[in-house]
Amino acid sequence: ATFLSTSLGFLQPLRGESHDATVRSLRGHRVETLRVDLGQATTEPSISLAAAAGLLAVSAAALCARNARTLSKQHCRVVRPQQPVMDKSSQNEARELLRKLNTRGPEGGNLAHYDDAWHIVKENDSVPPSAKWSDCSVEPSMSEYANHADLGARAWMSHSVISFDYRVVEVPRGNLLDPSCDAMILGHLPRGSEERWLAEQRPQRRLIVIDETVYKLYGDRVRAYFESRKVQHEILVLPMVEENKSMELTLEVAKKMKQFNIDRRTEPVIAIGGGVCLDVVGLASALFRRRTPYIRVPTTALSYVDASVGAKNGCNFGGSKNRLGTYVPPCAALLDCAFFATQESRDVANGIAEMAKMAIMKSEELFCLLEEHGPRLANDKFMPNSDDDGAPSRVLRLSIESMLEELAPNLWEHSLERLVDFGHCVGQDLEMAALGTEHELMHGESVACDMAYMTVLAQQLSLMTVEERDRTLNMLRGCQVPVWSPVMTYELFVEAVANRVKNSMGQNFPLAVGIGKACIVNDISDEDLKQAFMRWQELCAPNAKANHAEVHVPAAALLHYVDNILMP
Repeated sequence: ATFLSTSLGFLQPLRGESHDATVRSLRGHRVETLRVDLGQATTEPSISLAAAAGLLAVSAAALCARNARTLSKQHCRVVRPQQPVMDKSSQNEARELLRKLNTRGPEGGNLAHYDDAWHIVKENDSVPPSAKWSDCSVEPSMSEYANHADLGARAWMSHSVISFDYRVVEVPRGNLLDPSCDAMILGHLPRGSEERWLAEQRPQRRLIVIDETVYKLYGDRVRAYFESRKVQHEILVLPMVEENKSMELTLEVAKKMKQFNIDRRTEPVIAIGGGVCLDVVGLASALFRRRTPYIRVPTTALSYVDASVGAKNGCNFGGSKNRLGTYVPPCAALLDCAFFATQESRDVANGIAEMAKMAIMKSEELFCLLEEHGPRLANDKFMPNSDDDGAPSRVLRLSIESMLEELAPNLWEHSLERLVDFGHCVGQDLEMAALGTEHELMHGESVACDMAYMTVLAQQLSLMTVEERDRTLNMLRGCQVPVWSPVMTYELFVEAVANRVKNSMGQNFPLAVGIGKACIVNDISDEDLKQAFMRWQELCAPNAKANHAEVHVPAAALLHYVDNILMP
């Protein structure tokens, strides 16, 4: 480091005795050095901050080597914990000293950046007016383990504020793959921003990871889009299905990122597909160089309102859904509902289940829209009936916005009291248990079964009326999703509840309170859970007794259930 700093002109060359003394000093600490004859330099380079950085690196290495050697010579001995032997006056003096170590800046932190380095700002420190203050801090304090052997032992609390900004951008129906639309290239950058202006000035490269089914349908258009915009690109096609959602698949994506030599800041990976594709590419991007930007392009109704708008990514592991993953959001999610046109109606209904989740939890307007339009939204795949038909777009926008409202303040799930967990308390266990069986359920369908049970439980706990319960169950049926599955035995239910309690540090059940409102409930007795389970079976199983006149099953929903769920 010293030699490099000298070569770059940051340090004045050492000559004669000064040089020899430096080398002797370093060798005295057993640091390997390379002696270089610097000759009779005539220039006198100025010493800058880089010089200090180089000297600091060398000095730190020397001190570490010396300390390590000293410690290695000491005999190991058992030290019994002892309380600090300081009287009250000394303790007060120490506290006052530590208080003076910290001064808060305008951003709330005690770290300031000047002279190309960060500094803990102490009381009476001189900070240049041009310094950049951080909202992060490093707080020194007395170590609680200090004793008579080391009264000066310290502890440091490092507080870092990590923020994520990401865009969720709707594109008019059918426009995303139109070469005249630049969203796939620049849509992650706000218009008018310096970052976007810089991106417009340089050639662009993109790695696209696409689900193989989506590639068969849209691959030619995707390739034509990037060729038309003269973007250097490569396309990786993979079978992105739930059965393949593994770390092995994630590593395939990471390997391609390495081969593409992707830039870690300016070349976001583009994931095009359903939730599995978006989750796997997100996890690979979070792992590759610890965080590489990526863009989500959802092609299913489910991923449009679920996987695309949050921060989570992951893969299945050990027989559990999404057991491995991170909280790293995309730099953008680009939304075009035209992709729904190539989905089956069951797939679209699968996505509507996640929309119904937000309706039941927090939006009476969305609830009423789904109650009225749910059946035809699944059948027509969100195509408007006329130019004046705003229901499809309104349902999508309310679903996305209500999801973002819940996710943004709790992006890393510091709080496990989450309304967005509605439908996911026992539904995930149901989904994994049904996987590969004759009664296999899609994600939204398992969520719907969970929501139906929790609705029955909410009524049993007097959080909603019988009329509101039946209205909610009928809304779900109208959206053409199942409200019951034979896979959910009572034994599986008990196991799923136990998993929920373990993973969420308690029950933390989101339950409806009437229509469009909810609360988090804990400490529900086993007896109440069992009684609700039995009542759910009576109300929602296909062979439910006819004397439960309060439940009215729409004929179209029942036919859909028989044709597509029981006998797909």
